[in-house]
Amino acid sequence: MSTCLHVQDPRNIAMSRPLDFAVLKYKNQKLAEQLEVHKFEFCALESRFNDLKEKQRTHNKTLVLVKSYWERLIADLGIVSVCKNESSRSSCSTGNNNIRKESSGSPNCQLGNDVSSEQSTTIDILQKLFLPSSGPWHVNNEFVSAALMKLPENEHSRQLHNATSDVLSKLHVVMRTVDNLHLKHRQLAANYQKQRDSSAWNRAEQKRLKEELTSVVAKLEGSKQKLAVLKAQGDNKQATPILVPTLGNKNMTAEKVRDKQTELQDLEATHKELMELISKRLEEIRRLHTERIEILNKLATFQNILTDFKSIHSSKAFQLVNDQLQKSQAELDDHQTLLEKLQVEMDTFVWRERQFNQKVDLAEIPQKVSAYCVSRIADLEKDVQKLCNEKNMLVLKLEEASREPGRNQVISEFKALVSSLPREMGAVQSELSKHKDASLQLHSLRAEVHSLSSIQTRKEQEIEEMSFRSAHAGSDISQLQSLVRELRENTQELKLFVELYKHESTDSS
Repeated sequence: MSTCLHVQDPRNIAMSRPLDFAVLKYKNQKLAEQLEVHKFEFCALESRFNDLKEKQRTHNKTLVLVKSYWERLIADLGIVSVCKNESSRSSCSTGNNNIRKESSGSPNCQLGNDVSSEQSTTIDILQKLFLPSSGPWHVNNEFVSAALMKLPENEHSRQLHNATSDVLSKLHVVMRTVDNLHLKHRQLAANYQKQRDSSAWNRAEQKRLKEELTSVVAKLEGSKQKLAVLKAQGDNKQATPILVPTLGNKNMTAEKVRDKQTELQDLEATHKELMELISKRLEEIRRLHTERIEILNKLATFQNILTDFKSIHSSKAFQLVNDQLQKSQAELDDHQTLLEKLQVEMDTFVWRERQFNQKVDLAEIPQKVSAYCVSRIADLEKDVQKLCNEKNMLVLKLEEASREPGRNQVISEFKALVSSLPREMGAVQSELSKHKDASLQLHSLRAEVHSLSSIQTRKEQEIEEMSFRSAHAGSDISQLQSLVRELRENTQELKLFVELYKHESTDSS
């Protein structure tokens, strides 16, 4: 008998199963990536929640400490107010009533329904302390002034006046201290209110983070359940046996068997190729996932660094360092301006010194000219004396020649010589007038030299003063340069301090 079975195409079966397996594997990989991302976010939220818990714990400790000190202060103020009320109950009723009426009419007391019991007790204590003392204070001042005016002027009255003035000064000091305590109380109340507001904000933030944490945990549980279901489905599909088509016909030919074997080999080859491709894609997905996690870590570190940098900017140490840097920069600018002024003064001093040297050189030139003129005048006087002597000799010779024969010729020569003498004498006189003018110029130049010498002495004194100032300026410049070096070293140290503070903040984060 030949039995025929309805057999599916093995190629379709072999192609569908690896594809389903690859899809399930890809989905499992995506769910694992989402689970890792959720784990990372959960760790970040948990660390933030722990930080908020630590802040809340320290805040609670400070609140407990402030509350204990506040209760102690209230108790002490209550004791003081009771003692004061017992001592001044009889004399302070009118002033107390008036002030209470004024305080009841003020807008601050209209909010009495909203204040807490602690605030009401503190208000009562402060009213007991301050309100009864206002009326007797004014009455006492009036009585004291009237009594001091009526007292006779003697030693006892002076002693009493001094004692009252001392007591009044002490009372003023006590009132100032009470006012300071009142201001401190207001500051403490404002700080307490700020702390309460910050604690309320922290509680709201903590509640919100708890809600976010519960929602994230619920999402993680849902994703875990989905992942477990998908894993179970994948295991079931992997555990299903591969149905090999059984042929009922025993008389199948060898050719069909060979065809089936070749088809199975082709399917195995395609299956291997698909598995290799899937493994490559999975490796790429893993690599991208690791890169994404690294980017998220870097982003978190950058956010922490940014918050640390903001906290560093807002910290008191950084503010002090910044103020010191600004002050040092301002001092450096001032010193630079002073240095520029000193440089300008030095340039003007050098220019004045050069001008003075030129004037001294110009003053030496008339002296040389006057010396030359004096020597030239002496030479010309000698020449004039020689010419006078020659004239006298010629007159004598003329007289002698007039006695001798041939005197007409000699007289004519002598006349010619005498006629030439006035010319020479005119030339000599012109030279003498020139030399007189030169001597006048010499005297004027000597006066100028005298004035220039006085100016020179004054300038020398000014030069000495300027040299003294320049010496002081040199010392000031050296001091300023040393100060600039110290400021630069301080700026470098402050920069190193800021960098170390940044590194410590990044390491602690």
